[in-house]
Amino acid sequence: MNPGRLIFILLIFFTVDQVQSQHLVLPPLIEEIIEEIVASADEDADISVIIDDLYFLWENPLDLNQAGVEDLTRLYLLNDFQIAHLFEYVRKFGPVLSIFELNYIEGFDPALVLKIAPFFTIGTGPARIPLYPKNILKYGRHQIYSRIQQVLEEQRGYLPISDSALAASPNSRYLGSPLKIYNRYVFSYRNQVFWGITAEKDAGEEFFKGSNQGGYDYYSAHLYIRSSGKVKRIAIGDYHARFGQGLVLWPGFSTGKTADAVNIKKNARGLIRYSSTDENIFMRGAAATIGIGSKTDITLFISRKTIDATILKIDSASNRVSAVSSLQNTGLHATQSQVANKNSLGETIAGTNISWKGETYRSGLTALYYTYDAPLLPAKRVYNQYEFKGKSNLVAGMDYRLYFRNLHFFGEGAISRNGGYGFLNGMIANAGPRAALAMMYRKYSKNYQSYFSNSLGESTRNSNETGLYTGIVLLPFPKWKVSGFYDIFYFPWLRFGAFTPTTGYEYLLLAEYTPARNLSMWWRIRQKNKPVNAPVEEPLARQTEEVINTSYRYQLNYRILSSLELRNRIEFVNYKRESQPAETGFLVYQDVIFRLSKIPLSLSARLAVFETDSYNARMYAYENDVLYAFSIPAYYDRGTRSYINLSYSFPNGVDLWFRIAQTYLPYRTVIGSGLDEISGRTRTEVKLQARITF
Repeated sequence: MNPGRLIFILLIFFTVDQVQSQHLVLPPLIEEIIEEIVASADEDADISVIIDDLYFLWENPLDLNQAGVEDLTRLYLLNDFQIAHLFEYVRKFGPVLSIFELNYIEGFDPALVLKIAPFFTIGTGPARIPLYPKNILKYGRHQIYSRIQQVLEEQRGYLPISDSALAASPNSRYLGSPLKIYNRYVFSYRNQVFWGITAEKDAGEEFFKGSNQGGYDYYSAHLYIRSSGKVKRIAIGDYHARFGQGLVLWPGFSTGKTADAVNIKKNARGLIRYSSTDENIFMRGAAATIGIGSKTDITLFISRKTIDATILKIDSASNRVSAVSSLQNTGLHATQSQVANKNSLGETIAGTNISWKGETYRSGLTALYYTYDAPLLPAKRVYNQYEFKGKSNLVAGMDYRLYFRNLHFFGEGAISRNGGYGFLNGMIANAGPRAALAMMYRKYSKNYQSYFSNSLGESTRNSNETGLYTGIVLLPFPKWKVSGFYDIFYFPWLRFGAFTPTTGYEYLLLAEYTPARNLSMWWRIRQKNKPVNAPVEEPLARQTEEVINTSYRYQLNYRILSSLELRNRIEFVNYKRESQPAETGFLVYQDVIFRLSKIPLSLSARLAVFETDSYNARMYAYENDVLYAFSIPAYYDRGTRSYINLSYSFPNGVDLWFRIAQTYLPYRTVIGSGLDEISGRTRTEVKLQARITF
């Protein structure tokens, strides 16, 4: 059956139920937070850590009177001013007695209080239950997740092929089945103790055979302990370490320029448990944070693992890799060449962070050393001559945060072993409850080298860039909110796709209107100009041209009943390259979300219609998915996309999710390319997930 028709039938069927729900789909608030956070990300962004944080807090609300700074920053909804004013209020007047008491604290408003209410409880007294083994085992919670997914149409990489043809072209077929398998076990005790194991097999990878005799292609395990004692954090196994503003060390996904225009400062959480499926950008080893007195923390970390790399040379005597040309981050090992590059390079990471904190300041020093078993020797190009080459690197930096009344200053400076440097300095000003301003200046030298940096910027790496960012948030009238930013950036050296120094800009303007609790709408315009090489007949004539990408978006959210919510979006895109005609596109979608209570069933669905002149005019939209999974596909070409999510909760602690999503391109006879090519007009993916909680 056509998914669009199935959505319509289910809509008619379920509108008879109008009662409050117990649902297993992500709450609308969490979806909104995630979509805003990943607004500048693409479909490959790994946001699983963010989803873990938000959903954990939703299922395990924090005691507002006991939550610390790290707990509050995990919510992604409160800025430093609001957190500081909350703590000041508690110091002056004692514990908060009701969540609605926050309306009397500077920086909070009724709309924000309603947003954060599901994530908090109100308690006044008892401290955390001590970390005794009997308490951990008695009050802890176990969860087991199992998920399978597959594209239903046959892709070229799985078609039959003769042995002789495969021998002549060994990378012309996938080695394994099209089934993707994910399993995860998680134990959690309050917000203090976590351990777990994650195992994954991607589509096309072998399973209990060939290159994966041990079963899954990827395994991950972690133990993470938070304590109020002298040893504040312990991480064993896989973990992340994030410090400062990300100039030295911030592996994994990092928020960029979003409509939350003044929240540009990163809130580093130090050591973080890791249970994601990114198979390369994480640490594997041990780490600890130790408190010295009440104001100083020292973190030590070490990691040793193998990562994927493109092999350049192999020593004939030892049969070991002696040089690699690039590092691979896809985590895919489905063809012979991908398997050959799997875990081909040893990586060792070690470092420390020392931080100091007071009532009005925080500062820290971070040192990071990483080395590879073989040198990294990328192909020589004019634009990449300042990028890292060799076996090891040392990066050190200092960060600061300073609070002065309604002003907040922050920044970080760092230097790499070759003398390259990077620094950023920012300010956030809170001009009362109705206005806030943020500014940040950044400068990353062309030879700054830090593979694990992830600060705000326009480039993939924090190098070869100077920029000035300005953001503002206004509450001009009741029920209205206006926010936006303007960022101008300059690349003083060449970069991939632009063989001269270039200057560009990006701006965003968002207006939100919430006339009632069950109705909201917003309008957004976003434009970016990032020059690239101009097509010229003379190869030595280096010229660039402007490329302006503009998007216009309108969204309406309307809760018709307690059990029924509708969301509508319209988006237009105009992609204009100076030497070529404009390319345009549009996207219209309708979301329907049911949350029922007579039966423990939840449903969410979408029907989208889109048309673009090319891939350049593509649009991204976050899609609801099974719990802890996420989907941010690119909408391009001409056709429709629809999906249905169903979830059902059994009384014995077993929850089930089912998702089917289909892209339909009526004017195409082939979808996709390479080994993922499908002969036909549809691409359909099915997911099935189960969770057992005990």
